[in-house]
Parts: sequence; structure tokens; C-alpha cells
Amino acid sequence: MDGAWLAAACVILGALGGLAGAFVFTLRERRRLRRLAALLSLAVRMEARAREAVRVARALGRRPRRRYVVFEVVPAHGDEAEVERTVYSVLESVLGLVGFSDAGVKLVEYNAETGRGILRVRHSYKTLALAALGLIREIGGRRVAVVPLAVTGSVKRAKRLLKR
Repeated sequence: MDGAWLAAACVILGALGGLAGAFVFTLRERRRLRRLAALLSLAVRMEARAREAVRVARALGRRPRRRYVVFEVVPAHGDEAEVERTVYSVLESVLGLVGFSDAGVKLVEYNAETGRGILRVRHSYKTLALAALGLIREIGGRRVAVVPLAVTGSVKRAKRLLKR
């Protein structure tokens, strides 16, 4: 049933229920009208719940949107494991354990010679990841600065930017 139609029917039946005192309805008819109004109201609420359930199911079935942050460590320092450990620990301290796991953070690639890397993160955590990268001051005991260069929606574009 269409939700607008059900709402209109509920309004009409509610008005009829209110007018039941003005007209001479038997007790049985008034009960029947109230029961019908309650059933229509329940149908409207259930339809709204069903729509919400469909929306949630669609959202859960989707693959999460990801962003790829291309960054540079200045001066170039550290191997991939050190950089990964440092980035993960800073992101975990900024986002918290639950936020870190929900953000889906992963160091996709890191080139120790150029000091450039790609960090994958869910789109809703992009700005927090950029802020966390700016907080990194030390990797492996040496002072560094981590500079975000670009944010892209595809790993192919991120790898292209990494080679520049």
C-alpha cells in the first residue's frame, strides 16, 4: 500500500472516530472504527519500518567507499615497517581503538627511497586521517614531517601521483 494513501485513510478514520459522538453509532460500530483506525496506523508504522530496513540493508550490502591519501615523509627515512607502525599508532591514538578499526586504515604502499606512500582510509575518516598524519613528528627516533600531497578516490590515480 502507498504510504500517503494509508496516512490519508488514518486521518479520515480518525476524524470519523472523533465524529462518532456526534452521529448516532452503535457501540459495535464505534469499536469497529477504532479497531480499523488502529490497524491502519499500525500498517503505516510497519511500512515506515520496512522502508528503513530496506535502506539499512542496502547500505550494509555496499562496499565501503575508500580514499587514498598520498603522503611524503620529509626527510625520507625509515623502512615500510617503521612507517606503518608509526602511522597506525598515531591514528589509533587519535581515532581510538573502535574508530581505528572502523576507519579501515591500511598502508597500501611506501617507497623508502622517495619517502612517499599511500594510505587507504574510509571516506568518512579522511579528514581525521589527514590531521593524524600531520601529528607525526618522529619515525624510528629521527625527527620528520609527514606532508599529505593528495587525496584520491582510486588506487590507480594514487599510484600515478606517487611516481611524480
